[in-house]
Amino acid sequence: MRFAFAGTAPFAELVLAGLIAADAAPLAVVTNPDRPRGRHGTPQPPAIKLAALERGLPVLQPPEVSEPRALAELLALDLEVFVVCAYGQIIGQRLLDALPAIVVHPSLVPRWRGAAPVERALMAGETGLGVTVLKMTDGIDEGPVGDARLVHVPPDADAGRAYELLVPAAVDGVLATLDGMAAGTLRWREQEGEATYAAKITPQDKRIDWARSATAIVDQVRALTPFIGAVTDLLGKRTLIWRAAAGSGPLPAPNRERLALPAGDGWVDVLELQQEGRGRVTAGEFLRGAGRVLGEP
Repeated sequence: MRFAFAGTAPFAELVLAGLIAADAAPLAVVTNPDRPRGRHGTPQPPAIKLAALERGLPVLQPPEVSEPRALAELLALDLEVFVVCAYGQIIGQRLLDALPAIVVHPSLVPRWRGAAPVERALMAGETGLGVTVLKMTDGIDEGPVGDARLVHVPPDADAGRAYELLVPAAVDGVLATLDGMAAGTLRWREQEGEATYAAKITPQDKRIDWARSATAIVDQVRALTPFIGAVTDLLGKRTLIWRAAAGSGPLPAPNRERLALPAGDGWVDVLELQQEGRGRVTAGEFLRGAGRVLGEP
């Protein structure tokens, strides 16, 4: 089928690469406009834009994809369907009235509808994730299901690894849905089960509460790695925790190689961290750089 692919986040870039590898390249890639980044606020393109241009694909970057000019550009491509994956824009009714649209959502809806399904699932300690291809409606991830695939992830996987493991299911799901739409054999089915909402990650979600269980803290760290980072304060500085493991029993004795911090039950072995204005380091590198052993007077 003739389709355009809309996406912005790293997951969308991976799915696009998978579709191209499966000889199912879109006619165009739609992504968000370049955004100011860095100390000088220089506009930087989304990574998916660069990936698309490297493959010779046209790129559209409308501020609002449903506004008349952007919609006219899409319709001029003589599309049969609009595929949306981690795009970061609301698709307006004007586009939905003009063009069939499907959305690739990295959860088994109706569980974890919304902006941060993988992160919320990992925070909840879940290992059974999945990908659903939905017919897009004006409700958030509420449309009928065209394809759904369960994906198991290791209990120590972070969000980056989880998204990578979801890509094959996403690609296969999109291809199966497009094939079924083209052949007229696809049967859309209504969602079943209790709906849960995966709200956007907030500053409060990033802050580590050391009164929580060690397992809950480690799940939080995994869910926010490598794109966001779980936040705490160490030696008076804002610090991101990137890798950690849960421990039980007595807190290990302080030393210059191990950073074990007490939690509500047990303790958390901090394995990799990053203080404000510095790069990511191991616990040993951090402690040697600090010139002290945490936990000693």
